Amino acid sequence: MGSGHFLEEGVGKSSCFRNIQIVDASNNVKVPKGIGTFTEQSNCYDVQTGSNGDWGHSVYHGGPVWV
Repeated sequence: MGSGHFLEEGVGKSSCFRNIQIVDASNNVKVPKGIGTFTEQSNCYDVQTGSNGDWGHSVYHGGPVWV
C-alpha cells in the first residue's frame, strides 16, 4: 500500500485512511482509542496518526521504496 510519496509531501501525495471507526461485537460503531504506529524501516516509509473534526481519526502513510 502507499502512493510512492513521503508524508512530508502532504495531503494529495501521501496515502491515508480517514474517519477510522471500529464496530464492536454488539454492532456499535466506536471511535478508536490509543492508536499507535511504528515502522521497521523509517528510511523507506513513514506513518503517523492524526485527528480533526473533518476527517476524524486518520492514519497517513507513504514512502517511495518497497522492501
